[in-house]
This record gives sequence, C-alpha cells and structure tokens, in this order.
Amino acid sequence: MLENPTSTKILPYKLSNSTKIITAIPDDLIILRNNCINSLNCSSSKLDRVVCIDTWLKYTNGLLTYRYEVDNAAALIEEEIAIALINVAVFYQDIGIETLHRAYESSQASNNLWTTSGTYLKRGLGLICFLRKSFQINTINDGRKIQVLNLINQLSLEFQLLQQLGIIILALSKLRSKVSKDAVADLEPQELEELGKSSVFYAKLCIGSYNTASQCQGGRIVDVLFIKYLQSLTYLFLSINQYNIDECGIAIGMLQESIKKLLNIVPNSQLKELDILSSTDTTKKRDLIKMSFKRKLHGSTLKNQRMFEKKVPFSSKACMMPLLKSSLDDFIIPLTVLLRYRYQRTNENYSFKPVETDVAKLNELFPRGRSSDIEGTVWSFQGGHLTFENSNDATHNCGDYF
Repeated sequence: MLENPTSTKILPYKLSNSTKIITAIPDDLIILRNNCINSLNCSSSKLDRVVCIDTWLKYTNGLLTYRYEVDNAAALIEEEIAIALINVAVFYQDIGIETLHRAYESSQASNNLWTTSGTYLKRGLGLICFLRKSFQINTINDGRKIQVLNLINQLSLEFQLLQQLGIIILALSKLRSKVSKDAVADLEPQELEELGKSSVFYAKLCIGSYNTASQCQGGRIVDVLFIKYLQSLTYLFLSINQYNIDECGIAIGMLQESIKKLLNIVPNSQLKELDILSSTDTTKKRDLIKMSFKRKLHGSTLKNQRMFEKKVPFSSKACMMPLLKSSLDDFIIPLTVLLRYRYQRTNENYSFKPVETDVAKLNELFPRGRSSDIEGTVWSFQGGHLTFENSNDATHNCGDYF
C-alpha cells in the first residue's frame, strides 16, 4: 500500500523491499527495479532527474509489457506501475521548474529555455493523464485505485499551476527587460503607461494562479510563501493600473498591501536596504535605485533606514522556491521601490488624493482571475514502449509558451 498516498509532498516515492512484488515479477524486471531504487539513493539536490526519467521509464515499459502479457495482473503490479509513472511525472516536473528558473536567469525573453520548460511540464502532465485513464477502469470499491486517483488529481492541479506560473515568470522577464534599461532613477510616465497596458492581464493571471494554488496547499509546490508571492504580485500589478487611470490614492493603497505580503516572504533586513524614501537627498535616492537594479539583494547595509513600518518575524526555516526568490530579488522588490517613489511623489505634488487603506474596498476592484485549461502531451504504449506525440509539445515560439 502506498504510504500517505494522497499527498504529493513526499514524492518521488521510494520502492519498498516487499518480497511480494519481487516474487511477482520476472528476473529482468527485478534488475530494472533495483536500478530505480539505486537512482534515488542520494539527496534531492544531487539527484540526476534526466537519468531518473530514463531509468524509471525502462522499468515502467517492462511492467506495462508484463501486465499485458499476463492475464489478471496482480494488484501489486498495478500499484507498481502507478508509482513508476507518478515518479517519472515528478521528475519531469522538477526539470521543468529548474529550466524555468534558468530561463528567467538568462534575462532573454526569446531564450528557447522557456519553450523547453513548457515541454517538460506538458510531458509530465501527459503521463498523469495516461495513468488516470488506466486507473479509471473498475475503480468502484477499490480503495487503492481511488487513493491513486486522488493523488494524480492533485498532481494535475500542480502541473496546471506551474504552467500558469511559467506565463507569469515570462511576463516578469519581459517587464524586467523594459524597465531596467532606462529606469535608473525613476519610471517615466510613458514607461508606466506601457506597463499599465498589460498590468490588469498579469493581475488576472496571478489571481487565476492563486485560485489554483489554493487547491494545492499541503503538496510539494504550494506553501504559505507561494501564496503570499501571488498575492503581492496581484496588488502590485493592479496598483499600476490604478495609477494610470489617475487613482493615485488607490494605487498607493494597493502597493502598500503588496508590501505587506512581501513582509511575509523576505526578511526585514532585505527590505530596509531599499528605503529610499526616508532620505530627502534626491541624488542619494537615484543612487540607491540604480544600485538595486544593478545587483541582487543580499543582506542589509543601511541599518538605520526603514522603508516598511510593519515588522513581522521572518522564519529562516521557510524555504522559498529559488525561482520565486530570484524574481523577487532582482526585479519585484526594486520595481516596488520605483513605483512607491513615483506614486508618492505624484500624490504629494499633483494628485492630493487620500490613500485607500480599506482592504475590502481594494479587493472589490479585483478582476476575475484568468487561467487556461492546459493539455498535456499525449502518451501511448506501443511496441513495448511509452511514447509521446511531438505535435502536442510546446512550440519553438516562446510567445506561445503553452
């Protein structure tokens, strides 16, 4: 029986040493099974997931062939196939996340890594769909199969969430390339107008991702930091739209809520370093903004400056997905600084509007979330091998990430 079968947090599964399954399969499959066990005998950080995919697919192919050759295959064989397919899907998921991170770090929106990441995620989702079809047969009153179906439904949601996240990260990469070129001291009106054209759309993507993430909590992808990240981005994007329609008070309120969410993600020491507004020296402000865009933020050096009034404890035990942390460090936090500086300066000198601090009123301005129904790559078992259809993989156009 699978241990804690409805949680994705413990994936990938490790095969048991049960003699029942060993005596139920031929010697050649025992060798392939041992190879799978050995492939996971290292820490997660040192795991070669490409090798794991190859190793576990060979075992899966052998199991599927054996199942079709033997009438009334034992439930243990069915469960072993499920474990193997789930693990391969998880390896594809991990590689997809790693590749997405590399794509963002490359600073090139046209990089083929964006496409490659989408391809890996589609293949993983496709395997889950293949497994679901196999386990939808005769599941009534079969407790083990129902548990497997619950697990793969959870994995499907996580794949959908990651593909939605990929669109958001690609959008951030494109925005970063536009903003960081010229905004060394302040965002010009035309730059904010350009950002505003797509800000509501990006907010809708964040809200849609948040809705999906809310169904994935307790798994291997979504935690409190992930949720706060999406909430912070939503308020940030909507603040840009409100500023562009001359609602500066609402824009400041939205940005303040975004900052509150950030306080649950990064330590106060990192945020203090960006307190340009505590200084009245314009030159100093410009230098600090320029510095924040030219390097990633590590540690605090401006101990006496405070950008954020509220303080909350930051737990070093909470580990954020490296991809999300990179986007925070080198773009989202510096962008927040630029926006806060621009909003406050505009409101103090031109708009003179009261800052909206009622969160309920701010939330009433939220648009409806947007998400896509993503289809995975179609897999089939032919000639003793699991194969996928290339036509359903991601295209070579990074604009068509999905």
